[in-house]
Amino acid sequence: MLNNKGFTLLEVMVALSICAMAGIAAMQATGDHINHLSSLEEQTYASWVAENVLVEQRAKGNKWQGKNGAKGTEVMGGVEWYWRQDVVATADKTFVKVTINVFSDEKLEYSIYELTSYLNKGGR
Repeated sequence: MLNNKGFTLLEVMVALSICAMAGIAAMQATGDHINHLSSLEEQTYASWVAENVLVEQRAKGNKWQGKNGAKGTEVMGGVEWYWRQDVVATADKTFVKVTINVFSDEKLEYSIYELTSYLNKGGR
């Protein structure tokens, strides 16, 4: 009668394959988490750019012209961001709807963030 102690080759291979699958799943979850964090960082910077542009428009007061399609750039977080301003008239003639779109590319194709507010024609 043989009294073998230990695992068979089949048992070892099954255990290794289970560990490998668990490792792959953990690596994939970590990669997804890192991608999500970089996306959140990008959206946060873009939101700050949009808020800064809107505050600058409001600070101009009566000098703000409310030009539709105005464009500009701003550096935030070491990255150059591109923005475009869209101005639309409202039912109340003293107010306009101002939308600031922030893009990651100079061609303004990849919108990262959009901020909309209402300003009176004097910029306040």
